[in-house]
Amino acid sequence: MPSRSSEPKPSKRLELFLRTRAVDDAWPVDRPLPTTRELAKRFKLSAATAFRTLQELSRENLFWQHTSGRFYRAAARPMLDRPRPAACLIRRLELCSALYSELLEGISAGCGEAHRAMLLWHDDVLVNHADPERPPAFAGADAQRLLLNSFLERHGDDAGGFLLDHVWSDAVLKRAGDRLAPGVLLFRKAPAGLRLSNVRADFDAAATQALAHLLGRGFTRIIPVEPFAGDPAVTEFFNAVETAARALACSDRIAPSVRAGTPEEAAALIRSLPKTTRTALLIPEDHVAVRLHTLLKESARACPVGLLAVMGTGVSARAGLSRISFDFRAMGRAAVGLLAESKSRSIAFPPVLHHGETT
Repeated sequence: MPSRSSEPKPSKRLELFLRTRAVDDAWPVDRPLPTTRELAKRFKLSAATAFRTLQELSRENLFWQHTSGRFYRAAARPMLDRPRPAACLIRRLELCSALYSELLEGISAGCGEAHRAMLLWHDDVLVNHADPERPPAFAGADAQRLLLNSFLERHGDDAGGFLLDHVWSDAVLKRAGDRLAPGVLLFRKAPAGLRLSNVRADFDAAATQALAHLLGRGFTRIIPVEPFAGDPAVTEFFNAVETAARALACSDRIAPSVRAGTPEEAAALIRSLPKTTRTALLIPEDHVAVRLHTLLKESARACPVGLLAVMGTGVSARAGLSRISFDFRAMGRAAVGLLAESKSRSIAFPPVLHHGETT
């Protein structure tokens, strides 16, 4: 009978047990090993020794430690080592959501590349646009605050980052603060003082490119067309137009903005256009641009009116409009990448001018 002194030490018996378990295909890959406390009790040693042994074997790539602290067979890592899902706090995708449809395609591709799941939250209160012939209704700051607080209380701990629709107001984002970190604001500039990254359209470059193109085409009057009120990206673009007009010394060519979000407003705009002056419409929303283009063709005006769409999604491309576009799919993919970065930063996407039949 072997003496007790010849028996392996508890730490050695634990190591032999773990090495056997590491290559035991009968042990499910997605099943964690016993806890260090359970191993310590079973092999009559300290939890610290059990933990140290697991760490040493992990360095040999026999095991892998999940962020939860539990150890698994190394083969579990490709299956379980995934970042927490990206929470997409964006509008409900409806008929007039071409821009966000393209953004979401890029987000989905980026999540696939990062092996990150998507937590989709499509809300029809944030942006309600049931009738494409009418302007959307945007939630006010109080309603936005309730929506965001409700989501964060229910799902905030499950999210590994937040991708935010550009209509979230600056005041609501500032109040949420670090609860949205890491977060990325889509399509427009992020408010100062927040740890928010953003992927955005370079509206400064787009405004300069739009005015230079229309002036070069001989248009002497440019009318910015407001598709609807309350969209911060539209406001940002119109501010960029004013700045670009001053830089190009053509402020006298820029007319006051005119709203054309409803059929009645669009028809009134067409009737008000001068009959002899070469006029161009500058429209930062593709569906409104297509609607105005149809009305212009039906009006059979003697003096043609130019039209330049600025969002440049597939909607304006299919209609043959002159347009300035942004790569929204690349924008969505980049947004997912920013969630993994330790510091917030901004990525501006350049505009691309496409010559169509309307300029």
